[in-house]
Amino acid sequence: MSAPDASVSAPAAVPGTGSWRQRLRLVTGLVMFAFVATHLINHAMGLVSIEAMEAVRDWRVTVTRSTLGTVILASALVVHIALGLWKFAWRRTWRMSWWEGVQLAFGLLIPIVLFRHILALRLPHELYGLDDDYHYALWVMWPGEAWAQATLITLAWVHGCLGLHFWLRLKPWYRRVALLLYAPAVLVPVLAFAGFAVAGRTAHAAGDYANPFTPEQFALVAGTLNWAVAAAGAVVLSIVAYRLARQGLDRIGARIRVVYPDGRVAISGAGPTLLEISRAHGIPHASVCGGRARCSTCRVKIVSGGDRLAAPNPAEARVLDRIHAGPDVRLACQTRPAHDVAVAPLLPPYRTLPDDVTQQDRYVWGVEQVVVVMFADLRGFTALAESRLAYDTVFLLNQYLTQMGAAIERSGGYVDKFIGDGIMAIFGIRQPPARAAANALAAAREMGLALEELNRVLEPDLPEPLDIGIGLHLGAAVLGRIGVAGRAGATGRITALGDTVNTASRLESMTRELGVQLVLSVDVARAAGLDDRALGPRREIGLRGKSKPLEAVLVERAASLEA
Repeated sequence: MSAPDASVSAPAAVPGTGSWRQRLRLVTGLVMFAFVATHLINHAMGLVSIEAMEAVRDWRVTVTRSTLGTVILASALVVHIALGLWKFAWRRTWRMSWWEGVQLAFGLLIPIVLFRHILALRLPHELYGLDDDYHYALWVMWPGEAWAQATLITLAWVHGCLGLHFWLRLKPWYRRVALLLYAPAVLVPVLAFAGFAVAGRTAHAAGDYANPFTPEQFALVAGTLNWAVAAAGAVVLSIVAYRLARQGLDRIGARIRVVYPDGRVAISGAGPTLLEISRAHGIPHASVCGGRARCSTCRVKIVSGGDRLAAPNPAEARVLDRIHAGPDVRLACQTRPAHDVAVAPLLPPYRTLPDDVTQQDRYVWGVEQVVVVMFADLRGFTALAESRLAYDTVFLLNQYLTQMGAAIERSGGYVDKFIGDGIMAIFGIRQPPARAAANALAAAREMGLALEELNRVLEPDLPEPLDIGIGLHLGAAVLGRIGVAGRAGATGRITALGDTVNTASRLESMTRELGVQLVLSVDVARAAGLDDRALGPRREIGLRGKSKPLEAVLVERAASLEA
């Protein structure tokens, strides 16, 4: 078997990456998070001894205090804070999810506390050549500055963990390890402050560290610290003031109307995104990534006014291209209408959760990933049922559905739903696309074999053998638990939504017309690493709403697929 086609597998591993500012903010945030994590682990060594803290610090500063390390850290710090403040300044609404609010509030507070911390330790080193090791740091901060240390640890760690979590939760592998990461997420800051406190009490009790400053030096350092805190606070407050002033100007400028399917109308100034307009007017709108163009859950259909919208920016275009969106579909988080527009959100939001569903169940909110969708239908069953007793009909259908469902599950598939005598299944919820495609083909083969065995067993009771039609397609789909928010339906089975589902259904319907048991898109065969030409003849199939036909492979007998 040849290697899977990378062009098919790639979308699963490459979610939307956002704009260049978002990518730069992410990269600089990761650099800062790595620094904070190693810094806190160093603090935790205080539970062993101050000497252990110094030994780890010597290794750590070899990297962070090198010329390259200093440039990278300083640049990452300045750029990350600047981009965060820029994003806040350009927000057009105060409404946001709770995690965005916490991350934003902590991000605004961090510079005020952080600059004081940095200058208290680094400034004496740069000005007077003072060795700012842990003996000095503990002398400066314990016990009078313990509150500041605890505050900074909490702000920086929670801010970083939130950003990391809501970036990684879009990746398929993350849900398998998320619970395992809760332990270090809690233990690292707790152990860090515990180590700092134990070492601080030890150093304070020893009392063997002499004041290294002259009165003049101390006055200069203390004055600089106060000015730094005041300057950082002034910058943050000026950004907040600008944000408030801009909000006031938005209310007196030109107004536009955004019309929603239920008849609600949002009146807004020109400039905010459609997502911000929805939030500002209390209109629920799905947005898993928080408006960062990393997912497509906020997408809307432009009902009218689309001809006057600006073209998608590169970040939006990448996401729309990846999901093969039509020309009238836009991301609400990136679209800024300047004229009246009517929109229809394409995914339902969830405002409340049932008691038995946790925030960690990402399928409640909707997850976009590449999967293989299968539709299977029992041919001629309606006519067969009309000539049989109700008991016989139910018995026969249950026999068929039990065999088919078992074949799907044995092959790693997930039975989404039974639709009369039809079945919808999903492959790839917990596997990469290559494995999902191989599993789907294996399931089709098992279903073909199971049907042949079922025909053999039921031959005396059947006027003619049962037949099946199967359609398989690979592509991006939204997976979620669909139901009325707050009701039991919202905790039900995972289902798939999107063009991939419609395409798979269309391929299944073509099996009857083409006289074959299986029709699969070429993408499925290539993702599984198979030569599509060896599976069967190819056929171009027209799809409703698509300008280009889909290349498909026809397999006359599903059981004939190679194991």
